Parts: sequence; C-alpha cells; structure tokens
Amino acid sequence: MTTATAVPSRPRGGLVPHPARATVLGSFDVEIGGVSIVPAAMKAKQLLALLVLNEGRVVQSGTIERELWEEPPRNAANAIQNCVLQIRKKLAAALGEDGCGPAVKRLLRTEPAGYRLDVTLDRSDLRRQRELVAEADELEARGDAAGASAKLQEALDLWQGSPLGDLIPGPVLYAQIVRLLEENKSILMRRVMLDLKLRRYASLIGELRALIPLDEYDESLHASLMFALHMTGRRDAALSVFRNLRRSLHDNLGIEPSRRLQSLHRKVMLDSPADPVRLDDIPWQANAPLTKAGAA
Repeated sequence: MTTATAVPSRPRGGLVPHPARATVLGSFDVEIGGVSIVPAAMKAKQLLALLVLNEGRVVQSGTIERELWEEPPRNAANAIQNCVLQIRKKLAAALGEDGCGPAVKRLLRTEPAGYRLDVTLDRSDLRRQRELVAEADELEARGDAAGASAKLQEALDLWQGSPLGDLIPGPVLYAQIVRLLEENKSILMRRVMLDLKLRRYASLIGELRALIPLDEYDESLHASLMFALHMTGRRDAALSVFRNLRRSLHDNLGIEPSRRLQSLHRKVMLDSPADPVRLDDIPWQANAPLTKAGAA
C-alpha cells in the first residue's frame, strides 16, 4: 500500500500580519485575515492557484502560459502581469495597503523566471491532510491501527468536493488535480485496509457499496467488499460482487478480472478451512483516483 506524500518542510514566507488560509480540496479560496484574495477573473484565479500549490516556489512564466492559453498570445507577458496586478489588488485590500506598494510586491514577488507567492499558509487543508497522514504513519508504526485509521479519516473529511472545483483548469492545474485525486484515493484505500484489519466489516460494506458506482472497474474496492461480505458469512453476496464486476469488464472493456481477483474469487467460492481467505489476497490499486470527482 502506497502512502501519501510526506509533509514538506514549511517554506519561509513573507510577513503577513494576519493568519493566511488556503482551501484547495473543494472550492478554491485563499484568505488573509478572513478576507478572500481570490480575484474574480478566471485566468487570475488560475494563476493564484498555481502560486498556492507551489507555495514559496517560483512558478515559471512558461508554466503560466501553458496553463492559461492553448496558444499564448503575443502579449502573453503583459496579460500575465495584468493577472498579477489583480491578485496584488486583492492582497492590498486584505492588508489595507496600496496595491502597488512594496509590502504587497514582497508577498507576490516578480522573479527573473516568473512569480512567487511568499506567504506562509498557516492554515491549508492540503498541508493539514499531509500532516494527518504523517501522524497516521507514526501511529501505524507503533501498532495503533485504530488511531491510524482515525487520522486517515480525518484527512478524508477535509475534502469538500472536487479539488479546485470552481476553477476551469488548464493542463498544468489539471495535472495537479489528478495528483490530488490520486493522493485522496491512496488515503482512502489505506484506511479501508486498516478497517479490514480491525474487522470493521459492517460499516465497510455500506461504504464500499456506495463507492463502487463511482469507479465501477476498480478491483480494490470490489475485492474489499468481497472480503468484508465473506468474513460476515455472506458468501453468496461476495460471489455476486465478482460476477457483476466480471460482466462489466467483459461487456464494456473486453477484458477479464486480474489473476489476483480471480484467485480471491476461487478462495471465496471454495471456502476451504485449509486455504482461508486472507487480507493479503486483496489486489490493491491505491493510486487510481475515483473517476467521478467529489467522491472523497
């Protein structure tokens, strides 16, 4: 089972007199002192999202152009500067300063290669998610599966819909969104694995039945449901899960289930005390995101 990305070291941000908060695991927002600095124009909003996701690092001008335009205009540099000005005006309003003043320019810096948001986001849902995953790592290493599961669920609860859900992403942000969804799926499947170890079968059965329609070809979800049903004495229901998946794969994709899932099916079908179904029989696909956004 792969784990989510380790928590990066916190960059040294600019001096902001009020708490800075960012939400990306749902509708996008950035606040300083409770005042949103997200501009209304979509391209300026996309630029701010790039700056936030690259917290404290330079976003190169070429990257910005690829995000904002399929074919950059001749005046792309001026258009980017206009987006920067819109963000700086929102920063100035939050700080009560001049939009062209030195303090605002220090927070959204013009660099030789591009632009950098030099604001430490003290309250970021993405940063908090990764902190919780790191805490889960420590708890699991100490043998506290229940504590680790609780931390992972707390991380999942941070999600309020599709990441950057109110943006129209270009290719750069789209790739970032896919990575966030992969990270979310990894956390989810890791928590499912821990709950299976903890024999929380009853609660998992309902949850997995709700998740499967969101990714109807995901073998990990189907196998986890088969395992939970089998362990609660519902062998026929477990076999039905396999049959439904196999039919869907065959009819829609022209393929068969993986060998590991077929092996799990055989073990459930035989139900032999000499070769019982084990948690290790489940084929894990932790990194494939749920196909319908907002499933977290």
